[in-house]
Amino acid sequence: MTLHSRLSALGIFTILSGCASNTQPTPKLHHALLTAPNSQAVSRVIERLMHIKNIKLADDVFMHSSTFTLKNTNRSDITANQQRNFPDQFELMINNNRCYIRHLDSKATAEINSVTCSINPSN
Repeated sequence: MTLHSRLSALGIFTILSGCASNTQPTPKLHHALLTAPNSQAVSRVIERLMHIKNIKLADDVFMHSSTFTLKNTNRSDITANQQRNFPDQFELMINNNRCYIRHLDSKATAEINSVTCSINPSN
């Protein structure tokens, strides 16, 4: 390995390690439950996260459990351009009195407004 190659490798390592040390830790999210039913607000967030429309949810979604599975959602399969059913799992999370819905597979997370939630004591 030439001196130039060694210096280049050292420079890249230094840059990468500097980037890694400047990252902020992800805030700790806790499993949560809604304090009052609001299936419409939950639906809007899930529709935005999943790029789908007209989701119908039970009135008590996230009232008894921090997670739920949405079944029979029709979405296009990009490679085959066909409709397929994919069950999707979501969880309600809280941090600093702000509520979030997270898609378990993609980890896509969005804040849910117009609701209040509290830490789920059973998780």
